[in-house]
Amino acid sequence: MKTIATHIIKYAAFLLIMLTTSCGGSSASSAKQDTANSGSIQEGNARFTVISPTLVRMEYAENGQFEDRPTQTLGTRPPASADYTTRVEDGVRIVKTSALTLRYNLGTGSFKQNNLAIEVLRGSEVIEVHPDWSFAPQPGNLGGWRRGLDNEKDPQELHEGVLSREGWYLLNDSNTVLLTDTPAGFEVRPNDGGTYQDGYLFGYGLDYVQGLSDLRTLTGAAPLLPKKALGVWFSKWWAYTDAEWRTEVESFSAHGVPLDTISIDTDWKRVHQPLGCLVWNVVIQAPLDDACSWNGWDWNRNIFPDPDGFISWLHERGIDVGLNVHPSIAGSDPAYPDTIAQTGKLMTDDAELPCSIIQADPSTPCYIFDWTQAEQLDAYFDLHEPIETTGIDFWWLDWCCEGSRAQAPGLSADTWINAGYAKQHEDMGSRWPAFSRIGGSFQNGFDGVDNNGLGAFAEHRYSIHFTGDTCSTWELMAAQAAMTAAEGNIGLPYVSHDIGSFLGEPLPGSDCTNRLNTGQHLPDDMYVRWIQLGTFQPILRLHSHHGDRLPWEYPGKAETVASDFLRLRGQLVPMLYTLSRKAHDTGLPMTRPLYLQWPESEEAYQYNSQFTLGNDMLIATVAAPGDPAMIDVWIPPGEWVDFFTGEEFTGPRKISRSVPLEEYGVFMRKGAIQPMQPQLPTSAHGPQDNLIINVWPGADGNFELYEDEGRGFAYKQGAYRWTPITLSSSANGACHTLTIGAAQGQNFNGALNSRSWELRFKGIEEPQTVTVNGSTPTWSYRAASQTVTIDANNLSTGNPVTVNLDTGSCN
Repeated sequence: MKTIATHIIKYAAFLLIMLTTSCGGSSASSAKQDTANSGSIQEGNARFTVISPTLVRMEYAENGQFEDRPTQTLGTRPPASADYTTRVEDGVRIVKTSALTLRYNLGTGSFKQNNLAIEVLRGSEVIEVHPDWSFAPQPGNLGGWRRGLDNEKDPQELHEGVLSREGWYLLNDSNTVLLTDTPAGFEVRPNDGGTYQDGYLFGYGLDYVQGLSDLRTLTGAAPLLPKKALGVWFSKWWAYTDAEWRTEVESFSAHGVPLDTISIDTDWKRVHQPLGCLVWNVVIQAPLDDACSWNGWDWNRNIFPDPDGFISWLHERGIDVGLNVHPSIAGSDPAYPDTIAQTGKLMTDDAELPCSIIQADPSTPCYIFDWTQAEQLDAYFDLHEPIETTGIDFWWLDWCCEGSRAQAPGLSADTWINAGYAKQHEDMGSRWPAFSRIGGSFQNGFDGVDNNGLGAFAEHRYSIHFTGDTCSTWELMAAQAAMTAAEGNIGLPYVSHDIGSFLGEPLPGSDCTNRLNTGQHLPDDMYVRWIQLGTFQPILRLHSHHGDRLPWEYPGKAETVASDFLRLRGQLVPMLYTLSRKAHDTGLPMTRPLYLQWPESEEAYQYNSQFTLGNDMLIATVAAPGDPAMIDVWIPPGEWVDFFTGEEFTGPRKISRSVPLEEYGVFMRKGAIQPMQPQLPTSAHGPQDNLIINVWPGADGNFELYEDEGRGFAYKQGAYRWTPITLSSSANGACHTLTIGAAQGQNFNGALNSRSWELRFKGIEEPQTVTVNGSTPTWSYRAASQTVTIDANNLSTGNPVTVNLDTGSCN
């Protein structure tokens, strides 16, 4: 991260360059100087608004009608809030901030590459930018998103995010629909035949963190996830009965593996279809007259005789639950008459994409929705409400295979319906965002010229990205690690891959589109490496198509290692929850591409399946077969310690690493502070007592622990606390001080007045003295791992705690 001093030096140098290259030779007769603190600059049919020193809105309206209403991308337009200077010099409007200079040739009409230029500081050089307004791919882009990875087994190209190696990005919002307070909730941009341009120039240079901060300012904040989303999450496409689900849930406890969330796939639904159903054009006879359909809108009481009791049973065990839904309705469904009375005629399965599972009896067809019609959108969500009374926590929109749609010029359909699900959850009192595929105008991506995919830049306001039904290959595993980090470039911190993959390994001759030609029991090493990757992802959700994804389905070493990593995941929840809050506050993703911290290192771009979890935990994805597996790792600048072995590395350097199955490519920066909770059957919604603090002395470090109720929306009214934690070491490495500050913030339901801590100092010599607030605590030392463990019990959260270790002579 750049320091404040670095920024001051950088901008001072930039201003000096600007003064020598831009201001020389001007005269009073040719230049008019004007200084403004806020507001927009209008120059004929052009308007410029400085939102931050590195973010400028540029608007051209041939008819003179500028637009200030929110768009699907923006939601709420940010105010002009940055200082700037502006003048006209020799027929050029010049707008200068502390970070960039914009020049527009007066009287030359709409923005083009030959009449608009922006000078941006990129590292130590000033570059001149000439934006292309045609929606063509922009140079040097670092990637951002893809609607899904369904039926893929190889790495896939990503659509653009705001970060580019060129140091700038134009987010062209010219065609995106306007949001309204009247049905249907949006308005297609008016087209009177005149040119209209509306874009946002990001000029961050190499300060990518600033670019993401600007994106948050422009498009809004990601929600804070419910705490339960960050633990171990299990689902499976399997027609579990109530009793079978209970057995499955209890098996986690029996094996000592935590469980926080389940999502129940499509077979919970009931539909009357005595002739069976058509599944991807294959007729399947149902053993029960109301089984095997995706488009029903009630519980299947044959397998869930008491849904209310089942959901209550899960909640009593601290488990959140979601239900899978496909957006269609069978003509035989009991809810269909009321729906059609509300909507009028619905579309049938002659749509562009039909319902994937329908009745074999053509007299009771499947119907689909047009979500651009207010009455159909309302009726669609009304179908959910009777089911929500069971107390479920969220919906899982599996919009993979039905023809329901939201098509309009400039409207991103995924974003539109995901916003609807986020609102539905909020109305339920649930903090869960939408759980869905993202950002396309329909099933197969977007038309860049029509700009319908631009809603992806708003998805972070609404969604956890469910990336869909993949096969399992080593190449795709590595690509999914890179994709998670890259989606931070559209502001989206929450990405959920099917850990283990949905379809399993492609069998010989399979291209992954043949869903019957995959291996659902993975090789042991591949299964374990999937679990390990998931341990350090924003979301760890075990999921499959009737496959084996639970550790006890892989007896032997694979079971032991997979179980250990799932337990580690459960312990990391306090850290992950803090990172979710940081994402909400700053726009930084939870998993971060290396170039956010090391933008001037070429390796930070080359090793794209490596990422940091937060700032101080480096993850090198192990996507290679074997036990051990060989991987190449780039160690960034600084001092790093192998999380599992304690081996130390000084970067930058490249290493080859032999990683046994029971380890992973995880390195901690010296000075790192990592909060963990004990091994628990499930995470508490609110704060956890007996927290563990792991520290790696050798450099100064800090961490702010975030806590609130873990669910609900009281945090939006300030009901939360931060606990600052700092670490320092003496120059000779003999003395270490850890300070846990007093909790800061408002009280909330479940806030702790006192707490016990287990403090672990890693990789140090055995201390001669240990004190906590001046007194000697209970402590121990393990020579093999060079770890000091200190018990600090029942300490007030309202007072600071100071821990001192002396391993020799402190100075």
